[in-house]
Amino acid sequence: MRRSLAWSAAALVVVACEATAGVYFRSVTKTEGDGAAGSATTVKAWMSGEKGKVEFLESDNPMLEAGSYFLTQDGGATVILVDPEEKTYMKWDMAAMAGAASGAMKMMNLKYSEPKVELLSDEPGGLVAGLPTRHYKVRTSYTTEMKFMGMKHSSSVVSEEDIWATSELVEAALGMWLRKEPPKSGDEQFDAFLAKQMNVIKGFPLKRITVTTTTSNKGKPQVTKMTMEVMELRAMPVPASTFQIPAGYQEVTMPGGGGEDEGGANPFAKLLGNKKKP
Repeated sequence: MRRSLAWSAAALVVVACEATAGVYFRSVTKTEGDGAAGSATTVKAWMSGEKGKVEFLESDNPMLEAGSYFLTQDGGATVILVDPEEKTYMKWDMAAMAGAASGAMKMMNLKYSEPKVELLSDEPGGLVAGLPTRHYKVRTSYTTEMKFMGMKHSSSVVSEEDIWATSELVEAALGMWLRKEPPKSGDEQFDAFLAKQMNVIKGFPLKRITVTTTTSNKGKPQVTKMTMEVMELRAMPVPASTFQIPAGYQEVTMPGGGGEDEGGANPFAKLLGNKKKP
């Protein structure tokens, strides 16, 4: 009861024209597996409606260095990456990345079978970061086949996920980071099928453990484990300036694509306060 009252009271706080009610969270993602060094990503984020900011505190990705951050004003449909050290920003174009991956797949004749998705559990999950959750356990299995330079290679993949999701959060921008869908493979049909199956999960994941076992045609399995957990979460007023690109920052083009849209308009006009691109 006290927790519910605290959240309700905080959510009503609005600082006149300077801040709106929102959510702050901090999460940690760790990856470990056979024959690979472990990695960790720590972020802190602020969300208010469709507006969001995700700042990297720790990251092993050279494109997402500590101090850089993502911004969105449309619930994650458009995401930009801001680099305070270089004073630049660029469109984080997942479609372009998926396209590049798809091109590589075609070169290697990589094909995915239709995945089998099983919902193994749907039950109360207890509290995570102070909010009630439902616990879902999902098993996804499929095969891959690759032909390259006359050689054929196939693998079977089994992914088991434990997901603790809450329906008590309404900020659409949370989906920019707390996604239900797995990372895109580059195969549009395969990715669309998985995304559709994940609709059974209601709300936003606050904790996720994914164990993936890949067994090659030579019979040697490799296991990777990814754990994401929201460690801190609270309602709070968020200043409007949180979601704006600082004045004077220059737009750059993402390697392999991104930048302006097809019509040549600046896709970040709202984030820049409707200023023209320098």
